[in-house]
Amino acid sequence: MVYWEDKSANVSFDEIINKQELGDFRQKTRPNHNIGYSKSAFWFYWKPNFTHQNVRYWLVIDNPLIDNLDFYQVEEQGTWVERYMGDDRPFTNRIIPIRPFSLRMTEGAYQKGIYLRVKSEGSIRFPVEVCRGDVIIANAARTEIAYGLFYGSILFISIYQLLSYFYSRNITFLTYSFFGFTLSVFLASQSGHLQEFFYPEIAGISNYVNHVSSSLSIVCGIYFIYSFFPFMKENKIYRYTVYSFLVLAGSITPLTFLVPYSYISRVLPFFSLIIVIFLLIVLTRRNLNYSEKWIRRGIVVVIVSIIIATMRNYTLIPNSFLTLHIVKISQFIQVLFFALATSSQYKMIEQYALTTATERNTALKLAKSKSEILAYLSHEIRSPIHSMLAYLELLTEKENNNENQVELKLVQKSAEHVVALVSNILEQSRLEAGKVEIQKESFSLQTLIDDITLEQRPIAKQKDLNLEVLFTDDLPKSIWGDSLRIHQVLTNLISNAIKFTNSGKVILSVSKENDRIRFSVTDSGLGIKAEEIESLFAEFKQANYSIYKQFGGTGLGLSISKSLLNLMDSDLKLKTEMSVGSEFYFLIKID
Repeated sequence: MVYWEDKSANVSFDEIINKQELGDFRQKTRPNHNIGYSKSAFWFYWKPNFTHQNVRYWLVIDNPLIDNLDFYQVEEQGTWVERYMGDDRPFTNRIIPIRPFSLRMTEGAYQKGIYLRVKSEGSIRFPVEVCRGDVIIANAARTEIAYGLFYGSILFISIYQLLSYFYSRNITFLTYSFFGFTLSVFLASQSGHLQEFFYPEIAGISNYVNHVSSSLSIVCGIYFIYSFFPFMKENKIYRYTVYSFLVLAGSITPLTFLVPYSYISRVLPFFSLIIVIFLLIVLTRRNLNYSEKWIRRGIVVVIVSIIIATMRNYTLIPNSFLTLHIVKISQFIQVLFFALATSSQYKMIEQYALTTATERNTALKLAKSKSEILAYLSHEIRSPIHSMLAYLELLTEKENNNENQVELKLVQKSAEHVVALVSNILEQSRLEAGKVEIQKESFSLQTLIDDITLEQRPIAKQKDLNLEVLFTDDLPKSIWGDSLRIHQVLTNLISNAIKFTNSGKVILSVSKENDRIRFSVTDSGLGIKAEEIESLFAEFKQANYSIYKQFGGTGLGLSISKSLLNLMDSDLKLKTEMSVGSEFYFLIKID
């Protein structure tokens, strides 16, 4: 076989065939001819010098990355027939629907020879074989089985990592899963399987898919390693360097549509090499555990494969099985090494989750026991105090001395405060122990509001405050819910509003919003600072210590109210403004 370089890439077949002599053609010395990167087109001529003896042989070029591959041979006497194939043309143009480019040689080919024209944006490799048709099919079948196992293994590992992410919610497994998927697309694009199975009718997009998938696999691979090693996030130099690599790798995707394929395909291996060498240097400087060492081994394998593939593309080393398949072999080994690393990490996460679950269950049992004991003690404390209050009330009525009456009322007030404190603690402990149940029934809204205002108006009057009630006309006469718990929540809110309001008024508003009733308690009191709102609903908390000193209280009222509302599928919300006042409100479903 001889070949000639067409530097203009514009010479036609008629000009080639009209040459009287092939003096410009050079001898092709190796079957796996490697030209490297070139903008030229290359013409090959070959005339079989063996007898075919009624056996039709096929000419096979096993390189799916050739953009343009044109065959010319005599099929009828004196007539040259042209067949156009290549990666930049539809897969359906191929005579046999297999990855290698194949041409069945005719009688005319043995007499006048075969011309082939090759042109490609990437590194040009031109391996030529001659074999029988049955051998081509058998070889293609064996190759497809091998590739099926190859891609199946990577996809299986990627799916497993994705399921591991859903179990652990660890970003490392998610990025590794994406890395496996994008890497599969990249390798399938390079091997020609993507065009064969996904877009056989479409031409000219394989190079774009190749670079976009390569860009995404680099991004996912970098971020996988970055998320696997927490120390990289803590070190500013490592963090900013990784972010820079991510931006540059991600920019390859838009550049694919703006810059010629040949330029990116030349730069991309060197860019990838810089990244993996940086990662190897970083990991070499640290003492790694068992799982982390597998990541470093995978990076070493990738470095070796990139160097060999780059040297092959620049014709520095000859083609061989190892140099042709080094990228696929190394990527498969890398995926296995990374999988071993993540499996070790997954075992640690499972062990940690098991320990955490045990500790959590123990803590829940202790909390439940504490709440049950507290509920029992609170009940036992409250019973004798109620008896004390009854005796104090009798003593106050019998006492004629005014001074003694005042002292007895002070004792009675303190006892009532203790009862309120114990009642709140009892309620809170019952909530924590899960012993509070919502009892729903039909009740009158008007009766509920009348009962609440009847209790709270005398307290408001003692501070010269107005307790107003706003009732909209569209409210139903009765609703379905737990009137006792709604009564308890509103009483807490109104009591707090009266307590923290020195002048003005407290407004209880009831209105309808779609299928819900909106209850709102508004005051003209102190207001609450934004930074104090978060702790306002916590147990035994008040806005600040000065409020506790001035107004007292247990700090349980709002916590209990919020918990009760949550049991009723509602929530306690707040609007507030300093020196203007606050509004606490919640919504209850009508049915």
